[in-house]
Amino acid sequence: MRTSLPSHPRSLARQRPRWVSALAVATLGSAILAAPAQTLFQFDFNEGSGQTVTSAQGPLTGVLGRPPSSPVSVTDTPSGAAGDRALRITDPDGFLLLDATGSEALAATDTPITVEAWIYLPEDAVPRNEAIVSYGNNWKFGLRSSGFIAFTLYGVIDADIGLLPPLGVWTHVAVTWEPGVGVSFYQDGAYFGFLDETRPMRAPSNANLTVGGSSTFTEPVNATLDRVRVHRALLTEDQLDSVPGSPRAPLASTVVSLALNETAAPFANAGTLGGAAVEASPVVLASISPRFVTDTPSGLPGDTALQFDGNDIVRVDDPDSVVTLVTDGVTSDFTIQAWVKPGTPAAGQARSVLFGKFGVAGAFSFSITSDRRVAITTYGIVDMLSDAAIPNDGLWHHIAVVHRNGQDMRFYVDGILGDTRPYTQGLNLRDQTWFWIGSEFGGGLPYTGLLDRLQLANVALEPADLDFRAIPGVDPDAPELTIGTAVSLAWPATATGFRLQSTTDLNEPRVWTDVAATGTVVGDTYYVLLPTPGQETYYRLIRPE
Repeated sequence: MRTSLPSHPRSLARQRPRWVSALAVATLGSAILAAPAQTLFQFDFNEGSGQTVTSAQGPLTGVLGRPPSSPVSVTDTPSGAAGDRALRITDPDGFLLLDATGSEALAATDTPITVEAWIYLPEDAVPRNEAIVSYGNNWKFGLRSSGFIAFTLYGVIDADIGLLPPLGVWTHVAVTWEPGVGVSFYQDGAYFGFLDETRPMRAPSNANLTVGGSSTFTEPVNATLDRVRVHRALLTEDQLDSVPGSPRAPLASTVVSLALNETAAPFANAGTLGGAAVEASPVVLASISPRFVTDTPSGLPGDTALQFDGNDIVRVDDPDSVVTLVTDGVTSDFTIQAWVKPGTPAAGQARSVLFGKFGVAGAFSFSITSDRRVAITTYGIVDMLSDAAIPNDGLWHHIAVVHRNGQDMRFYVDGILGDTRPYTQGLNLRDQTWFWIGSEFGGGLPYTGLLDRLQLANVALEPADLDFRAIPGVDPDAPELTIGTAVSLAWPATATGFRLQSTTDLNEPRVWTDVAATGTVVGDTYYVLLPTPGQETYYRLIRPE
């Protein structure tokens, strides 16, 4: 029985497959994938550090995370007194963070709590889920999408009884929570009502005390805040800080008391926790920013990629509509492509978005399904989930979607056409002048894994012109198989897009059969272990033309 390749001059392990010579000719003009006028962006992610990435083609620059925002100190306050100040919260992360690490008072889940604040909602405020004060991902005092004041016990209840603060005026709001009893609501120092709730508060999962946003760094409140306080006691009506011109002194039970009279952060805490509240945006941005890594398709020195952890985003502003795919109602051809090394998405997540634009000149996203198929969404039209699958082998792979206007969408993996779907509907138009990388614009459908060489061109590129070569413009030599016993096959891990095939007869016409096997990467080598064949067997690697 022969399980190795023959050593005569026609040894298949040393033959150069026909696809190599064909592509070598095509490569002469394809080191640059398209003329600059046709390449809308080309993010190579080779910055290696910092908070921005810049397109190698065109003027676009992306911000890791998103552009930071800061709260604004204002002189419009409940008291109206000279020197008194309040704080206007700004989207998306212009709120405050107070590190409550080690605070037993805040971490306790079996003692009463009172939370109070002065709030000014602008007259044009649109109801949404918002946080006034939040702690530990176990409770939140804020507003629901109905506009009602609510006290949230995470994982238990959003407690509200219809307290609707007015717009355009300062209002004092407060809640008390008594374990095993329920939640009481107050407005301008007067009792408003009670909700029975006997279930316990869950334990905190972090030590973030946030003012103007949630402790999970979301839900900023569209409001101006003043005199924010947290007490570990059930306060009575006459103990609340509800008199506009007469701020009360903190009580012995007051853990957090922020007068917010400073013109900028840090804002001193007069409660027993001590410390000061700082701007949350640096911490928020660090938590939602992908990081640079040296694991890349090319493996070349100085080459870097981005690693996304399932909570990251890159925002790219495009006020001049550089990314224009619809002109006078006609959608152009286009090609979107990238190198990916996918990780495991969150349980139940259907897709992971690599790129998306809800734009004034075309709206679509480029994504991977949970079972690793290449997908594209034309917003408002269709989610097109192809049958072009990315191998689950822990390696880098190139993926692409080519849109031919009025004809179809073509899906490629490692330069090989994996699926074609008829498509004639073009793209819809939306209103955003920016686009996103690594998730949808609101953070939904986040990508987990590595991403490199993300490109968009307003032409339908031919397969040979796609950026599927690990080193751009360089065709790899045909990999050689090393065959061990029982049967162990190995080849370089950088040789992506090849199919392993076998035959038992080298006489013409040869009939090769794809070998269905999942391998393992060890170091820079890909290994496949097969059962010992029952007869003389020959193996080869081939990339389809």
